[in-house]
Amino acid sequence: MLCAGADDALCAGASAEECTDRALLAWSQAQGERAVACVAHALSEACALDDARACGFAGRLWLDGRGVARDVQRGLGMLVRACDDGVPVACMVAIRWLSDPHSGGDDAADAQDLRARLDAEHDCAVGRPDACYQVGLLFYTGRDAFPRDHGRSARAYARGCDLGDSRACNNFADALAYGEGVGRDLERAAETFDKACRLGESLGCSNLGYCAEHGAGVRRDPGRARALYRDACATGDPYGCLHAGMLAAQDSGAPGDPQRALPYWIRRCAAREARACAFVGIIYEDGPDGLARDEAKSQQAMVTACKLGERHACEWAKGHPDD
Repeated sequence: MLCAGADDALCAGASAEECTDRALLAWSQAQGERAVACVAHALSEACALDDARACGFAGRLWLDGRGVARDVQRGLGMLVRACDDGVPVACMVAIRWLSDPHSGGDDAADAQDLRARLDAEHDCAVGRPDACYQVGLLFYTGRDAFPRDHGRSARAYARGCDLGDSRACNNFADALAYGEGVGRDLERAAETFDKACRLGESLGCSNLGYCAEHGAGVRRDPGRARALYRDACATGDPYGCLHAGMLAAQDSGAPGDPQRALPYWIRRCAAREARACAFVGIIYEDGPDGLARDEAKSQQAMVTACKLGERHACEWAKGHPDD
């Protein structure tokens, strides 16, 4: 049998996926603990090479102590890793183990939070688009037992978008636009903002307006941008309302180039002009070419604008409490 005699024989010269397939075949033929141990080590090797299926199978072997010495921390860690990468059965095995009063899982202080995380990831993996949106948001912010991981956040948003969640489409497009957790692709970002808009996400329409205003991934079309901002504002999106206001200010002589516009609006914000502070927040949020995106400064400016009475800034700040 391939596994006999050397633990690494199964995976010699193989890709992660090939190693997993060979290990599963060997497992189906395994007789005795030594053969199962060889399979377990091969699956662990494939897991280390980022094959999620292998992580799920290896995690079960280490959690149960089949062919190898039982190692709960290692086994659970591999199951969680597989669940993070969209393997539903790995999510369920880990959830059952954490919920079993005889397993010791309930003794962990964060077991309940981890179970909630795995439940959400399982729901996304089996096709619940709203769960994918929430998983993406939690990976992005790093809350509630979710590590901060923009790569996994983008993948969850992408799956939610594929399943038809408009918010997930908008956030996946944002990740594409800024290269957060996924390769930067302005054309694909614009296409995905368009999908979010068509699915009814007002912010997606506003973001598509920004793409049209600046020629980011689509042909520059100021008229289309104005229409998208106007329509998004009419449905209650503060980002669209503020961008429409900035364009109106430019029509009245305010600078349009971000390098000149930012100091201009900062000076007027310092003079306690509420709308100017909100425009500062928008520019920092957008991070247009030549300026770094800074969500913390954006939120700070929006809070200041809100305190000075800018309604749209208050709506923005309320919707972005963790920025």
